[in-house]
Amino acid sequence: MSARSFCTSVTSPDGLFRVLRETRAAVPSPAGGLVFVTGPLVPHLRALASRVASAWKGVPTVLVPGAGVLHERAELEGVPAASGLLWSGGQATPFALGDAEDAPRALGESIGQALGARPSSALLFHRADGFDTSLLEGLAVAAPSARVFGAGTVGAGGMVITAEGEERAARAVGMTLKGLASPIVASSPACRLVSDLAPIEEVNAGMVMRLGGRAALDELSRCAPGAASPGAPSPLVFAALVEPDDVTDDGRPRFVIRPVRGIDPSRRGVMIGADARPGLHMAFAVRDAQTAKTDLETMARVVSKNALGAAPRFALYLTCAGRGQSLHGVPDAEVRILRQRFGDLPIAGMHAAFEISPREGRPSRLDLYTSVLALFRSPS
Repeated sequence: MSARSFCTSVTSPDGLFRVLRETRAAVPSPAGGLVFVTGPLVPHLRALASRVASAWKGVPTVLVPGAGVLHERAELEGVPAASGLLWSGGQATPFALGDAEDAPRALGESIGQALGARPSSALLFHRADGFDTSLLEGLAVAAPSARVFGAGTVGAGGMVITAEGEERAARAVGMTLKGLASPIVASSPACRLVSDLAPIEEVNAGMVMRLGGRAALDELSRCAPGAASPGAPSPLVFAALVEPDDVTDDGRPRFVIRPVRGIDPSRRGVMIGADARPGLHMAFAVRDAQTAKTDLETMARVVSKNALGAAPRFALYLTCAGRGQSLHGVPDAEVRILRQRFGDLPIAGMHAAFEISPREGRPSRLDLYTSVLALFRSPS
């Protein structure tokens, strides 16, 4: 089993063709491929698909538009670019589903039926506009044993190329991955908590009213005074939501980030949305570069430790468009951390509109300001 990644600045489908051919020549008997594109390539996915189908003839491939692209040595943001990964071993089966009128939950059930009843891993990429988390719930009902992870695309849906050369575009694309050891998948948020986690005690139509024995807006005022004053300049504050028994592999609370959508001074409430409900724990948080680096280092270390005894072959890294250079102030901050841990392991990925991470025994979830790392190994 072998794999090869690439990442290059390119402005046209023809300009990418040479890189695709070079990558194909380096991987004997490839089983599947991914191509991530950004910038002016995004409106030309159909033209690009024909180049990929020619350069990677017979290889099931998914094409995904993002806000930026990356591999193990670089993150390219704000420039026309493409990255990708080609690997041998296992069986990759692409899917492209979803018309504009499809209800999200029904679309999730259709994807779940495409995955089948047997345990499997699946990549899922969905256009950012119109995404609804009920899709993930429907998918979990139809395919409860599937381990689904992925990201939100930027500017368009995606495309797939089947082994027979058929090209399909849809708002939801992806592929099932079988015959490989189940990938180790972990996620890492880029936010620092500025208040203690406390149980949500009262919610009214998505507005958190009481939190840890006090009014939610009073708690927000205490930890981020500007955010609780309508019209005043304030830091960008988020809500961190945690199910009481949801922890990372090293025992830390595994929280999901949601935006603070508004406040109600008269009722002392904070609008979070449908994800907030009584029984969850919640804290307020801010985006923080040092926390992002520290948590990514921890995640990479835990993933590497869990892979002991099996040979890593390649990895996918899907990170939020709100991270990268805009957060860290320097280019390549996150891939440098991965490289320090995994060396020359082939990695490819994108800067995404949102992230999708799997959970054991529960539907996969939508994450924000988060990175998702999936490490693939040879079967034991």
